[in-house]
Amino acid sequence: MTRYTVLWDADIEVQFVSAWLAGDSRTRATLTEIANWVDKNLAEDPNQKGQPRHDLSARILAVPTASSAARVSVIFQVLSEDRQVRVVRLVFSRL
Repeated sequence: MTRYTVLWDADIEVQFVSAWLAGDSRTRATLTEIANWVDKNLAEDPNQKGQPRHDLSARILAVPTASSAARVSVIFQVLSEDRQVRVVRLVFSRL
């Protein structure tokens, strides 16, 4: 098992925090669940997770959530030499 540091691009982090601040308690709980899952799951062997997206030089992975109203995917880049993962986009889609 190889451990990586998970970093969020500043643009994504600002949007995420803004959505969290504007949200109600249910939205905040869902966003917190998403962030915790991403940080935990991408910290270990990220090259083995998700599907490659060659058009983005990145990988995409579905994020499980307790909310059945939305589907969430994370797009991330693995920087193996630095043992870092950069979260470059979260994709939300309603069912």
